[in-house]
Order: sequence, then structure tokens, then C-alpha cells
Amino acid sequence: MTMSSSFNSRVEFQVKPYVRSLSLFGAVFVLFTILAGTACAADLSQAVILVASQRLAGSPFAQTVVLAAPLPQGGHFGFVVNRPSGVKLESLFPEQAAAHNVVDQVYVGGPMLPRSIFAVTRTAPDNGGNVLSPMPGLVVIINGSAVDRIIETAPNDARYFMGLMIWGPDELDEEIDRGAWEVHPADVDTALPSSSSGLWKSLSGITI
Repeated sequence: MTMSSSFNSRVEFQVKPYVRSLSLFGAVFVLFTILAGTACAADLSQAVILVASQRLAGSPFAQTVVLAAPLPQGGHFGFVVNRPSGVKLESLFPEQAAAHNVVDQVYVGGPMLPRSIFAVTRTAPDNGGNVLSPMPGLVVIINGSAVDRIIETAPNDARYFMGLMIWGPDELDEEIDRGAWEVHPADVDTALPSSSSGLWKSLSGITI
């Protein structure tokens, strides 16, 4: 990802193009593999919370808070955690009765795969499935059928994101070196806050 990436927080109300994450994990794996390269810098070898600096003011990433984690193949992935879309899951999947039980709105996770829905939860599905674990106590469900099972069995145990963030090898290091992000230790409560209102303001200016 580069800072010139398009990132529109507005949601178009076109229901049918949305998919529950990806039907095939291989598509995500191929995308990650394309970005593979050298290992990330030592300070980014674990999950971190990124807080947009004033350098990003006026950009699509202004006042965002992002969970970022390293990929085994190199680079990083993550989600903007403080950008609710104003859209409920039931609006995206009106044909799915269980989607109407989801209380929280869908969040805009990032500019990559923007019409894919990902579920982020604290507990892995019982049957495993295709998941990523950015940090202990946090699981990203990327398979469409697994997302469906979460919606059907425990709809409010997850937060749902449209799209995600992906950085190629060294890209995140370069953005941090340019002063785009303040870096904080990652914790589950910040990654999945009960309320994202005021999160950027509360974190901005506190660095590690």
C-alpha cells in the first residue's frame, strides 16, 4: 500500500457486489505471496497500532487508527479500526436473516478488496477454517463460509470489515520513517474497541 492509495470511507449501496470475505482462501494467499520479500524491520515484527500523524491530514487516512501485523511472507496487513461505515450488515446481505441480528455497523477496513467482508473476533471458529491471527487473542476470518457461520451462530461476537490494508515488504517501514504514523504497542481492546469514537484523539501524540 502506498499513501496515494484510494480509500473512500463512503459506502455505495450496491448490495449484490459484496461478498462475505473471499470464497477461496487461495486468492488472498496469492495476493500476499505477490508482496513477499525480505523480513520486516525488528520493531514491526509483532502487531502494532498505527495512529495517523498530522502528516496525513487531508488524506484519506487522516485521523485513522490501524491494527497492522506482519505477514509470514513479508510485508504487513491490517485494518482501520476506527472508521465505521454507517451501514449495517443487513443492508449488505438483506437475504440473510441472521445478518439482521448484527447490532454494530460494518467498518471500513481499508482500500484493498473493498467489496469483501472480513470478520474479526477474539475466538477462532470451532472448525478452524481459513483464519489469520495478527496477535494473541485476535482472529481474522477470511473465508466466506466461515464468516457465514459466525453470522449465523454468534453474529455479535465479531466485528465486520469491508476491505483491509496491505503493505508490501518495507513499505510500512518507509511510511513510518516519513512520519506518517505514530507506533503504539498492540492490544486487543484497542484493536476491537467497544466504541471507536474519540480513539484517534486519545492515542495521538503518544508514541513508543
